[in-house]
Amino acid sequence: MKLKSFFKQCHEKEVFKMLSIYVVSAWVILQVLSITWQPLGLPQKSVAFLIIVLLLCFPLYIFFLWKFRIVPLQKVEIEDDEREEKKRNAFQKMYFSALGVITSLCVIAVFFIVNRNFSQAAVDNLPKLVKSDKIAVLKFGNNTGDPKYDIVSKMASDWIIHGITENNVAQVITQDLVDEYKTILKGKNIEEDETTIVREYLKPNKIISGNFYLKNGNLLFQGMLIDGKTNKTIISFKPTECAAENPLKCIEDLNESITGYFITEDKKKLMLQENPPKYEAYKYLLEAKYSNDNQEYINLLNKAIAADSTYFEPKVLRVAHYYNQKEFKKADSLLKSIKPDSYTNRRQLNLLNMHKALLKGDNRTIYKTILNEYEIAPLDLITNKTAMVVALQFVNRPEDVEPIYRTINMDSLNIQNCSYCIQRLYVKGFADIELKKYSTTIKTIEGAQQETEAELLNRPLVIAYVRAEKEEALKQFLRKINLIATPAKTQELYLQAGKEYLLKGDTLNANEYFNNIINTSPETLTPNTLANALFYKEEYEKAKNILTEIHIEEPDNIEVIAKLAISNFKLGNMPDAKKNLSTLENLRADYQFGEVDYALAQYYAATDNQDELYKHLLKAVANGHLYNWKYFKNDPQFKSYTNSKEFEEVMNFWQ
Repeated sequence: MKLKSFFKQCHEKEVFKMLSIYVVSAWVILQVLSITWQPLGLPQKSVAFLIIVLLLCFPLYIFFLWKFRIVPLQKVEIEDDEREEKKRNAFQKMYFSALGVITSLCVIAVFFIVNRNFSQAAVDNLPKLVKSDKIAVLKFGNNTGDPKYDIVSKMASDWIIHGITENNVAQVITQDLVDEYKTILKGKNIEEDETTIVREYLKPNKIISGNFYLKNGNLLFQGMLIDGKTNKTIISFKPTECAAENPLKCIEDLNESITGYFITEDKKKLMLQENPPKYEAYKYLLEAKYSNDNQEYINLLNKAIAADSTYFEPKVLRVAHYYNQKEFKKADSLLKSIKPDSYTNRRQLNLLNMHKALLKGDNRTIYKTILNEYEIAPLDLITNKTAMVVALQFVNRPEDVEPIYRTINMDSLNIQNCSYCIQRLYVKGFADIELKKYSTTIKTIEGAQQETEAELLNRPLVIAYVRAEKEEALKQFLRKINLIATPAKTQELYLQAGKEYLLKGDTLNANEYFNNIINTSPETLTPNTLANALFYKEEYEKAKNILTEIHIEEPDNIEVIAKLAISNFKLGNMPDAKKNLSTLENLRADYQFGEVDYALAQYYAATDNQDELYKHLLKAVANGHLYNWKYFKNDPQFKSYTNSKEFEEVMNFWQ
């Protein structure tokens, strides 16, 4: 029988009318009892009893309705009609199915009411809070034996409560509330200790308590965090010591540790140390991570370390900062001063090993250690970005960049205010270029630049336009850049476009972009860019003159000396070229990561000395020289050699 037909027959047999009478009558009785139970001297749970009775009687009422009303009506109907008999049977089946469902619902409702009101009788009318995220802060025990320090007990709990509420950590159950409950319970002749009262009646999620005592004339504070349900200690905070006349210093230090624990509690997997940092230190670290200014960034890291000298993460980030700024000696010195919390903390040891490998140029170890860190914190922007950079530029594995990039959903991020997001797009763009996915790079960067005009993304976009043979799009983009960017930045992109056309063997288009630089007015022209444009255009005499001037100003510029040596060779000035090579050899020093050998390889590529070329390229890469948009296959000076077996060996050195 269809539901519509069933409802129709119920209406005809006045089933709904009889049910409504029951419901309305039950409602009226409940309303009367809810008002009169007190004047009649009935117990408070009388209303609950009545609801249970009415719920249990409802299915019985429906059954009796069938037996004493519907069945007699069916007997009056024509019994020899076969179709009517089928309808009656179908109606009966549907009726009792509905009765079964209603009975089940009533039983479930009764179960919940009984469980709520009668399963556990309270010893009194004292309200009990439900289990929550509240934190109880108890008065610290005065173990000095001197009553004058009793005020310090109250001071400690008040200061900690202030720290928790000020930073929106949780709602707090205070000692005053605990004392109020103790008073109520004593009035009812129930002996309860303070811990039991807190756990049984106030039900906090966690409890903060502690003690303080005198040690050699100083106050020593010890605090602990206890699980409100199991009464087990979650963490014992590091003791703090201060002068007896200045207890607030101890209290403030302990408060910083407690607040720091709560603020980092949901980030345990990302924490680099077992003991949480002080809150002030953690706050400085977060501010540093969101800073786009290098000086502000390092200042905030220094403040974090000053606020908590045991805080490991800002120390490591400071080393990474100086490494990225090419201040390698300073980075190495700071790295040597960092000691792990223990030699069993594998994550701290892993990070220290990674930075040691960075300063040695051991790219394989760098990749292995950053992958270890990435597995722990794949959604951390800094870690994720670093893993992408290492995969692409340190071990030449552009195919590994995509899965790392996709770990973080960029749709939910505001890239206008996220420098690491821009850097991830930058690395992803170059990885796609190396994989010859030029259209993907163009689509990704053009989409990003609709949200923010990120200068960092201009270079990979220019390279992708050239390699995808989108000349008109490239020219249109550079016309726009010419209007909005500085002359120096515009010239850099012209130079990049020219070099890309050289890699394609298109000298005509390459020289067009080099000429754009050469013909620029001198007051807006940078010497390095002009020298490079002349060098790649093979105007070696003019290039040599400018390179010589730059060399006088920058005698340790290895790239300039290499181009100067090549220019002298091309002009037949072999004594000067050899002198340049000697200068390069004399510039060898620590932390160069194969820069001198790479420069020598460029020279031997220009002289077609393949044995020396591959030897120095291998030495360069073995010492940690990076693969990026400027070097190896992307360097026009090696265009004639990139398809050789020896060159592939260089490219796959770390794989």
